[in-house]
Amino acid sequence: MSTLTRMPRYLVLGLAALFALVLIGGMGWHFIEGAAGVRERLDRVEHWMTAWRWLAIAVIGVGWRYWVEWLGGHLEPAARANLIAARWQVVGWMVVLELLLAQNLVGQAIEVLL
Repeated sequence: MSTLTRMPRYLVLGLAALFALVLIGGMGWHFIEGAAGVRERLDRVEHWMTAWRWLAIAVIGVGWRYWVEWLGGHLEPAARANLIAARWQVVGWMVVLELLLAQNLVGQAIEVLL
């Protein structure tokens, strides 16, 4: 059985609707202001977006047990226990991805090497 068939239908539909809304909103924003205007506004709120991402990582880490019980309620208890045990691995990888991709450490390292 695939993961999508085991996930609650409202969760799948809600995530799909959120994705579509963000995509349509971003395209509309780009159409109205143009690429330069969007880039300028994003540059102005870059620090707030960074704080938002770190807050999201912290909320996921602190509330991991709750999230697993709520979203994984359809899973067997052993599977939920495995997910709960993997909390720090997931948070660790989220921190690594944040540092490497969002903070542009890879780009800065390439600039230093070149």
